Amino acid sequence: MRVIDLISKAKEYLVAGIVIVAILAIIIAVGYFIVYKKILNGKKQINKNSVIWLIIFGVYLAVVLMATMLDRISTMGFRKNIIPLFYSYKSAWNNFSAIEWRNIILNICMFIPFGLLLPFGIKKAKYWWVTYVCGLIFTVLIESVQLITGRGVFECDDVFNNLLGAMIGYGFYVLIAYIYACNKGNKSGIKKVIFSFVPLFGTIIMFGTIFGIYNSQEFGNLNLNYITKANVKNVSTNEKLSNEKATYPVYMVEGTNKEKSKQFAKEFLKNVGDKLDDSLTDLYDETAIYHGEIGNVSVEYIDGTYTYTDFSIYFDDEEEDGTTKTDSQVTEDKLREMLKDYGVYIPAGCTFENKGDGIYSLSADKIIEDEIMYNGTIEATCYQGDKIGDINYNIVKCKKLKDVKCISLRDAYDMIKEGKFNYYSNEELDVKVKNVGVDYFTDTKGYYQPVYVFNVDMNGEETQIDIPALKK
Repeated sequence: MRVIDLISKAKEYLVAGIVIVAILAIIIAVGYFIVYKKILNGKKQINKNSVIWLIIFGVYLAVVLMATMLDRISTMGFRKNIIPLFYSYKSAWNNFSAIEWRNIILNICMFIPFGLLLPFGIKKAKYWWVTYVCGLIFTVLIESVQLITGRGVFECDDVFNNLLGAMIGYGFYVLIAYIYACNKGNKSGIKKVIFSFVPLFGTIIMFGTIFGIYNSQEFGNLNLNYITKANVKNVSTNEKLSNEKATYPVYMVEGTNKEKSKQFAKEFLKNVGDKLDDSLTDLYDETAIYHGEIGNVSVEYIDGTYTYTDFSIYFDDEEEDGTTKTDSQVTEDKLREMLKDYGVYIPAGCTFENKGDGIYSLSADKIIEDEIMYNGTIEATCYQGDKIGDINYNIVKCKKLKDVKCISLRDAYDMIKEGKFNYYSNEELDVKVKNVGVDYFTDTKGYYQPVYVFNVDMNGEETQIDIPALKK
């Protein structure tokens, strides 16, 4: 989600929170002034400062509850379960995604007002441990309700981040209280301020260390790296796996940026008889989506791969039953000709495959042209009338950087035995390795890293396990 989307969502929750609190305030006011004061002749007066605090804190709580309970999506493999501590940190590290790091930081910031506001309204919360405990109880309750109601899962990281936010917020309360006391002539308490800011300083050091280590790395991270170990019961193979350390090249991917991707999309849409409508452009952290009058182009910055969809086909050629007629008779030459008309570059030596239902592919298996390597697949969905409805261009263009030392096949196999690979379930696994090869994946810094690809039979189903080849 983009920052602008987060701000928009926050505004929605804030308005809704104000409305909810306003309704409650009206009900309470009616109860106090009409029922208590007039009918029952009550004498107790309402403290104005307490009312103001209740309104502000009530709006805050309403916003938090809406943000945590609405628009929740379950996490695959952890449905109605507990996600272990630092899972989101490991995931953010592997993907080094601005979105994931932003979500972590927002989870911390979301509870800063809790730690700041609570001591102003509740005297006992002026003790640090009371605010900390209240923050812990509140976040645990939220996670528990999400788990029980199926609105989400119990994420230990959310508890950690929320508690950290409450601790940071309490530090700001202590600072404000100290400044107020100083204005009254009492300048004692500076040590308490310093100690109260330890959580904030610790958080800054933590993120500074994480980003510092990442920036000092020669290569980026792969999202193939495991986060939690798979539950492997047995692993077997008839393959002879070498113990010798291997050497493979690492490539530099030719990626793109917002300016280049816009120019590409403009030219691509022009080739298909469309025109870019810049007012509809959606720019994200890692992707840009450019819209024309009849279709759109989605471009990945990291490696320049893209997808194209022609929406007009689904409307112009729609059958009575709501479907469109695909073309199952397209030859390799015809596909190449059609893609060429669309301005799609096809490396020489790509292999053709008819996948059925009008879907065709051209695959480049580490093809070298003028010191440039092309690796990946172009997939197109063809319709009658020499039309292409969808193009998935997943061929990566890269240039050799240098040779690097990698782990042996046996080392990679041992990682499978230890469960050190991505698998989003806790079920016991019986793995039979059929064969192994080497493929390449783009890391988070735009390098094309070698990866061991194990084709396996896992609990009776054919799949693959990817193990990064570079030595740690």
